[in-house]
Amino acid sequence: MEIIIKAGNPVIISLKGELDTLTATDFEREIQNVINGDCNDVILNGSELDYVSSAGLRLLLTLQKGIAGKGGTLRLQNIKDEIMEIFNITGFSSILTIE
Repeated sequence: MEIIIKAGNPVIISLKGELDTLTATDFEREIQNVINGDCNDVILNGSELDYVSSAGLRLLLTLQKGIAGKGGTLRLQNIKDEIMEIFNITGFSSILTIE
């Protein structure tokens, strides 16, 4: 998986590939930097995200809680239908802000 983070306000995180058990460690390290940073507004661009496992879902929840804990917002954009189906089945579509 490729993770591209563009600093600014908002911080834009773009994911390419699969967010699964094998790639979760790298993503976790990157989101901790974002959570601990100064920006409170985060956009996750999922236009090239192909798959999310339970490990990935856990990290999205961690990111959402970390940003919300600072009074900020996390918005997911350009989510593919296959990923939306996973969010709907797991109930994450009611937890996360998806545009």
